[in-house]
Amino acid sequence: MSIEESSSTGFLGRLEALRGVAALWVAVGHSMIWLVIGAEPAIWSKALWDVRGVQPGIARATISIFSGAAAVDIFFILSGFVLARSIFGSSLGLQAYIRFAVRRLFRIVPAFWLSLLIVLGYLLVVFPGHQQFPGASDWFSRWYSDPLSIREFAENATFISPWLNPNAWTLKVELLASALLPFIVWFLGSESTLRSVLALLLAAAIGWFYRDAPSGLGHYLYMFVLGAVIAKHGSGQHSAFAQGSGFVVGCLILVLAASVCFPLIHPVGADVLCVVGSSGLIWALGFGQSSRILRVFDSQWCRYLGRVSYSFYLLHFIVLYAIGHLVLEVLPSAVVVRWPLVVMGLVCAASILIALPFAQLSYMWVEKPFTLIGRRFRPKASAAARIGS
Repeated sequence: MSIEESSSTGFLGRLEALRGVAALWVAVGHSMIWLVIGAEPAIWSKALWDVRGVQPGIARATISIFSGAAAVDIFFILSGFVLARSIFGSSLGLQAYIRFAVRRLFRIVPAFWLSLLIVLGYLLVVFPGHQQFPGASDWFSRWYSDPLSIREFAENATFISPWLNPNAWTLKVELLASALLPFIVWFLGSESTLRSVLALLLAAAIGWFYRDAPSGLGHYLYMFVLGAVIAKHGSGQHSAFAQGSGFVVGCLILVLAASVCFPLIHPVGADVLCVVGSSGLIWALGFGQSSRILRVFDSQWCRYLGRVSYSFYLLHFIVLYAIGHLVLEVLPSAVVVRWPLVVMGLVCAASILIALPFAQLSYMWVEKPFTLIGRRFRPKASAAARIGS
């Protein structure tokens, strides 16, 4: 069972809700960096206290709370936890591996391809052409500046390039990690603590080696391994500790500190703080359900965000870019340059409200049907062979 297969129980439902909240963080984070604010061309590249000015300070504080970088770390730990939980206790043969891989492909790829088709339609039908607008940040201006080509589309569809959908790089990491997770679970075994420690140390060493490559699997592999280790050992720990509100508050402070004290570009120090806090939060959600603070993840809006989180994650940037481009064409540049925080705040609210219905449609008509198709896949029995035998 995985998070996409069941969200009806309180346990899995809360983790799904966490994923929805993290997707919202990404949306808000993107929405607050597409304009230049004062003399700060890239507020995400500095710690909070290094940002000067009222509007820049408010924007940087906002993306510290709604941190896309922290959200990505949460996504990866969650995936390791949930996918490992679905594998533990299963027969890790070739047949099971093929079935697992096909399910992941049907879960991730169709909705992503839909997002690419939407981008393609926007660029071919609506997009008036790339322009350099006064007040637009370099991050916003670089998207869709190159001519569209069949090769470009093919490279995006196969996760080689994230040019059409900037979130695609995280999906590439997800798919590569998913391919390794059955082997990671096999190595962890069912009881050995030593194997868990060795796996974490090896993955951490790989992360350190790839510390300057924040868009590749090596940089994040230890997060997936840590999620799997929590799934393996979490239920055996004393759950009363995880139920305390103080523990949850401490975890949230660590995640916030990572976003406040470091640039939002996945430096090692920030990732370590965020991973420790996020792991504790995921453990508390999984094994400390009575904590009052965690009851927010039982709310209807959190559960709704969780259900549509993947499609929302894929589609929000497209909506944000389209609205932002329109606003830059319509509003006088003097207004954009003078009040970037207000403009970004309004566009943030509008883009989220518009993206959510599209995410709901994608969830109902693409995610669910293709996930069901993936579940029905049954490889031929003759293909079965144990991994590691």
